[in-house]
Amino acid sequence: MPVNIPPFPSDVPVADISTVDFDLLSKGDPEQAQILLNSCQNYGFFYLSNHHVDSRFMFNLADAVFSLPLDEKLKYDMGTTGHYFGYKRSGAMFVDDKGTKDHSEFYNVSKDEVLGIQQSASSTGTSSSTPLKHDHPQVVLDRFGELTTFMRSCHSVIYTITASLGKSLGLSEGLLESLHKLERPSVDQARVTCAPPIKPSGTITLGEHTDFGSVTVLFNQLGGLQVLAPNKRDWEYVRPRPECAVINLGDSLITLLGGRLYSAVHRVVAPPGEQGDSVRHSVVYFSRPNSEVKLRDLFEHPSENDVAKLEKSSGEILLNADDWVKQRAKNWNTAQYKDKNSYKLSRGTEHNRGY
Repeated sequence: MPVNIPPFPSDVPVADISTVDFDLLSKGDPEQAQILLNSCQNYGFFYLSNHHVDSRFMFNLADAVFSLPLDEKLKYDMGTTGHYFGYKRSGAMFVDDKGTKDHSEFYNVSKDEVLGIQQSASSTGTSSSTPLKHDHPQVVLDRFGELTTFMRSCHSVIYTITASLGKSLGLSEGLLESLHKLERPSVDQARVTCAPPIKPSGTITLGEHTDFGSVTVLFNQLGGLQVLAPNKRDWEYVRPRPECAVINLGDSLITLLGGRLYSAVHRVVAPPGEQGDSVRHSVVYFSRPNSEVKLRDLFEHPSENDVAKLEKSSGEILLNADDWVKQRAKNWNTAQYKDKNSYKLSRGTEHNRGY
């Protein structure tokens, strides 16, 4: 994390996204609920102020992880088959239809592992439930206590956002939150990222995509995040605001809400202006529906009985939340790239609307 952050330039296009006050939203403030709804119908991105999530230690974790020798980091490589925890080296994903390799490192840590959440027998392939366990470098293991606090704080934000959106859209009270329970198995994860200084400014470091899950909570100090402006093909920067988290919705939530909100198409490029001379770290929490949740329109099929009837009548088995994430993660991997169709497979649901 840069000690002295260079100024964000004033001569680049910036997305006009709104700010939601978390304190007021959590108290049921109708004005904030409307700002939230409008934001999720427009850009699918918004700033969140007064969020009470301390992300500072996560930037220190990023420094510690990415300072490790490459051969040490590769011991924890997440691979190419859709496994999505551990280390992702630079170049493991592609950014465009030519198969150009990305320039970002990731390290992903499972919410279930950090919180000690028992995994179902069906998800582990064993005869009984068991805790999730991955190998990690010591610099990660030493911070599990702080990761616990970070994950719980982020999940509090996500509960409040999903509760407000569910109410605004007319879903049954508590339905959306019941599919995102902290104590139930899911592929939620905390992530730290690292991208080195790259010239020229605007070089794509992470290709355009929509997020896989429900709600993403992001913290960064440097520019580089760009969002595709609604109803246009213009990329606009999301200006970093250190006092705010940046929130966006993902495809799983959009599917559950029957396409009533917007999962923003976004990408990451080398930071503009003087910021481009700095290493870019970011901190993210990705929430996903609980593992067993079948992805469907909750307005049409709210209950598990409705899902069973739908699958019987259609003759198709719906993807659950875990399988959806695994499919998306696998399709984005450089090892899966063959041609332009590979790039199409890596993109999310909003691309089906012509974005």
